Amino acid sequence: MRFAESIRTFWDDLFYSSLVQRLETDLLMARADLQQLRQDKDQVIADIRVDKNLMAAKIAMYELNINQRVGINPASKRMELSHFGDFSSPPPMTRWQQEQAAHDARNAKELAEEEAAKKVRA
Repeated sequence: MRFAESIRTFWDDLFYSSLVQRLETDLLMARADLQQLRQDKDQVIADIRVDKNLMAAKIAMYELNINQRVGINPASKRMELSHFGDFSSPPPMTRWQQEQAAHDARNAKELAEEEAAKKVRA
């Protein structure tokens, strides 16, 4: 057993230390890469938030400018819009009613012409 232990010790000294060192180096590099990716992600998110806030400020400025041109004050209380839910149109005229309306219009026109003729004679 002493011989096997000496071979194992030799083997560990020969390869294991460099293997462990290589794995530890790879692990440290992976952690550093992950940390860099996290920092890049946080930086991109911060840049996007800044851009979003800048865009929101620009939009608010444009809306305010347009509202001032049109004469709208968004801070004022909104006026109630009129609704036409209770509006009812007059019922359609029947043929007989249309005929009567046309006849009455002709009579009114004739009476107006007669009055005008009487005024001219007098």
